Amino acid sequence: MQVENKEFTTLERELFETGKSLWDYLAPDIGKVYVVAITREGCPACQKQKPKLDRLASTLNEKHKGMLVFVRIHVKRPPTSEEESLRSKRLLGHYFYPTNLILFRTRDLGAIEYYRNASPAMSELKRNIEAAVQTVAAMKMARE
Repeated sequence: MQVENKEFTTLERELFETGKSLWDYLAPDIGKVYVVAITREGCPACQKQKPKLDRLASTLNEKHKGMLVFVRIHVKRPPTSEEESLRSKRLLGHYFYPTNLILFRTRDLGAIEYYRNASPAMSELKRNIEAAVQTVAAMKMARE
């Protein structure tokens, strides 16, 4: 599986159960780059992005073996309620769908957000993932 799928309600429950902060939960390991896609049920742009992100994950995971983790956080939206979507916006700090984040963990600051964009072109997302991988590699070399 190139992109791990996680339901938003599962994320909420696991955060509550573990007591971890959001960034610590999403980016737990030093030396890895975490690419997070926040998507919503019934979102045309999300549906359009899904196969593109899957292809990008496959290509980049092959190139950077073991350094990348792709996660899709999926928000449900029943026709009669915006509640889950509003909770995700409060917790994840986004407004639009799909929103993509790039995170990594530093030794001194913990997990940080390197990049955020709503519905970016895959070429832009790829460029920023590659830059994050280079940054993480440089941090690793500096520690050695």
